[in-house]
Amino acid sequence: MERFESLLGLNKSFEIVTDESMVWDEDNELSYLHLVSTSSLFKEISASSFELLNNYLNEDETSVVTKVEIEHVAPVVVGERLVAGLRITDVSKNHVTFKALILREAQKIAEINLTRVVVSKNYLRRKAVEHA
Repeated sequence: MERFESLLGLNKSFEIVTDESMVWDEDNELSYLHLVSTSSLFKEISASSFELLNNYLNEDETSVVTKVEIEHVAPVVVGERLVAGLRITDVSKNHVTFKALILREAQKIAEINLTRVVVSKNYLRRKAVEHA
């Protein structure tokens, strides 16, 4: 799968519009603050990395996240607009690593590193049936 090496450095920037579906609700006492959850930020980055890589996959392939590292350093209130930058930083065979930086203006909100592995859809189907 050397064809992925050409993707090294590929990047995209996009806006994240935070909404009520992103509320951090683990601590009921603080839920009234309407803070954005770390998991919802990851979900946005995961979806964008999937879309970016999916453009370069064959019809019978998909990619799955196998490794994640998240550093969420500043709170965000629902309704704030954020900007994310996503870049492919490493490619090793069928493993593609992304680095994302999420900002509110110039302030760093979070940094997320994730690795996606490209696999065949039939492989996933077989594994699902084996474990069903």
